[in-house]
Amino acid sequence: MKVQKKIVKAQPFQDEYQLSKLLAEKYDNIQNKIKVINIVGTNGKGSTSNYLQKQLIPHYEQVGLFTSPAFLNHNERIKVNNDYISDDDLKRLLKKIHPDVQTYHLTFFEIWTLMAILYFIEKDVKIAIIEAGIGGVRDATNVFANQLLVALTSIGFDHTEVLGTTLEEIIANKVQILKNNNPLIISNSCKKYLKTISKYVNKEQIIISDKYLKAINYYQQYNVGLVIKIMEFLKLTINYEIFKIIPLLGRFTILNKNPYFIIDGAHNPEGINALIQTFDILDIDNDKETLVLFASSSKKNYLENLKLLKNHFNSKLYITTFKHPLAWNLKDVNFNNKVYNWKKFIIQNQDKNILVCGSLYFIPLVYSFYLERTWK
Repeated sequence: MKVQKKIVKAQPFQDEYQLSKLLAEKYDNIQNKIKVINIVGTNGKGSTSNYLQKQLIPHYEQVGLFTSPAFLNHNERIKVNNDYISDDDLKRLLKKIHPDVQTYHLTFFEIWTLMAILYFIEKDVKIAIIEAGIGGVRDATNVFANQLLVALTSIGFDHTEVLGTTLEEIIANKVQILKNNNPLIISNSCKKYLKTISKYVNKEQIIISDKYLKAINYYQQYNVGLVIKIMEFLKLTINYEIFKIIPLLGRFTILNKNPYFIIDGAHNPEGINALIQTFDILDIDNDKETLVLFASSSKKNYLENLKLLKNHFNSKLYITTFKHPLAWNLKDVNFNNKVYNWKKFIIQNQDKNILVCGSLYFIPLVYSFYLERTWK
């Protein structure tokens, strides 16, 4: 089911969430039949979750995966082993929970979390990887009591309207999803925040992972290192061949090499910095011009993102917009290189290296356009 089709209509946030109440009153807390690994962090959650599921599949009969956002199809959010939930099952579950959605006024993320729980129970999933949508303790995914551990991928400024405007507020929101005396396994990139993390989690519960220098790119060194540490904690055999593949579309995905055409969903300062470092490692032909095309959501800190990109790519940086309710308005952005038709821009510059980055609502549009290849 394509993401362009709206199948869930609900508010993204509200002051009080009702999913835990619904699960207790109607479903006898069935979510606690599933052992879960909660994944929280600013960036890297999707890659970490997907790598981890691939590592766990040989060790468990049914491994659930719940992630967000979806890239091309809504079905991507809910997965068991190597299979996404079907369109028929999505429609069936949406119909089944419709009365619950109305009675308990569930938010967008609560609806998806409930569907994932019901589907995992149907499929007899015994262990599931649950990626937080936003934050941790205030996230819709904070309803699982049968928690094995929490993995923290990274810390940075994003969704500040929900999580807070300071790093301490953001850290507190993410790590306090940890329950009981379970371990908090943190990415090597987070060890600089250990003092702050320790305000909310006992030091004895914190495990710091190492960078994995043989990862496919700079982006994944921290994510892979985190997965390795999780597998070591669970005392499970690691298949290092899995780390040679790209975990997700749109995370520094190289679609073409001569010339380069790269898409990346970097949409916050931490992601932009990682993007720049990953790009600089590439063996780019200096004789071929490289252009960078960036598009943002209006709610993001795009001024800081633009500053970072501008400082690195200078006049090669262009900005554009796209059709989506959350897309920024170029008229509100003080910037010289504006592109009002991004498809035409790509066609006219197809002989150059092109790096497209920004909103995860924009990157799938570019990917779909690239696949058409009618402009070649």
